[in-house]
Amino acid sequence: MALTDLQLVQSIAAGDRGAFALLDERYRARLTGFLQGRQQLTRDEAEDVVQDVFATLVDRDCAALRSFEGRSSFYTYLCAIALRRLYRLRRQHLPAVDPTDPPAHEPSEDTREAEITAAQVRQAMAALPEQFRAALMLHHFGGLEYHEISDLLGIPANTVATRICRAKRRLKELLTT
Repeated sequence: MALTDLQLVQSIAAGDRGAFALLDERYRARLTGFLQGRQQLTRDEAEDVVQDVFATLVDRDCAALRSFEGRSSFYTYLCAIALRRLYRLRRQHLPAVDPTDPPAHEPSEDTREAEITAAQVRQAMAALPEQFRAALMLHHFGGLEYHEISDLLGIPANTVATRICRAKRRLKELLTT
């Protein structure tokens, strides 16, 4: 009989390296595919992130594994870790921009309007209640489906849909006033 993910996690936390190999085998390819498809990473980039995720699982005496309670699927849990890792990497690799530097070229009117809109969107997103912002970001920027967000946040899928709908409505209000 195959072990459940929770049983494997408990075995790994107890020091069973064979259980880690099983968990790795079960999810490595799927998580790599998720990052390539939904996050549009190259195979090498996706494999690097997945490697970091699996290393995180056993870091600090398996702290990340021990925090898995089985309320969501283990795959959803892995996706959440991968997305956090990916967002952190993307933030670290953003080029430093000195706001006092002159622009390389004179921006067009369309570009200026887009920059204002991007700034307004960031400000409006920050003004959303955390529960709305989290659901919206996981769906639109994380590429997760409603049921995956439901598992991750421990709320019904209908609640996820409602939060996303309300977040969009509130964003529209903030951006059109």
